Order: sequence, then C-alpha cells, then structure tokens
Amino acid sequence: MGVASILICEADPDVRRLLVVLMERLGHEAIVLEPDAEVPPHADVLLLEPAARRCVDQAWQVRLFLPQLPIVCMGPPPDGPAFLEAGPVAFLEKPFTVEALAAAVTLFAPSPV
Repeated sequence: MGVASILICEADPDVRRLLVVLMERLGHEAIVLEPDAEVPPHADVLLLEPAARRCVDQAWQVRLFLPQLPIVCMGPPPDGPAFLEAGPVAFLEKPFTVEALAAAVTLFAPSPV
C-alpha cells in the first residue's frame, strides 16, 4: 500500500501545523482542508476538530463527495445528534498522545511504505 492521504480540518493554526508535521512524520500525505476549499477527489481519513463550527460544516461537505471517508474527531462531538449523522468513526479526547493519533489513523488508512 502507498501513502495515506489525511485531510486535516483544525481551526487553530498552531495545532493544524503540528498535525501536518505529525502526519508527515508518520509517512502520510497531510492535506489541510481550508475554508471553502474544494474537497480532494480522494482521501483516506479526515481529522476533524468538532468544536469549530466551520470544521463541522466542512465535514458535511466532505460527506457529499466522499461518503465513506472515515472521520476521526479530535475532541468531543458538538451538542446534538446532527453531527453524529455525519458518521464520525473514532473520537480522540484532547489532550491525546501522538501514539493515540497514529493508532486512530492506522485503523482506517493504508500503511505508508
């Protein structure tokens, strides 16, 4: 298998940069999902900060184009059942370890070569 494409939707720029570095160190391709950006035609996992309304909205946009894409939420889900309908498959409570993040991504992404 090849490198996994990891979409990152995180509102905090420092955390976003850290996630990019971590994903690249794990051998994956990190793609930051910018506001109003087009959804890439292929991805393996979406890392999502569910506390940011923009990120939740983008998760729904991603679902339109990539309905089977696994979503790893980095934090608790927002209040209400609507977000859970977007189909997150894993939750990582902050603060989490690099090992926990790597394990969550590895569950759904192909292993880097």
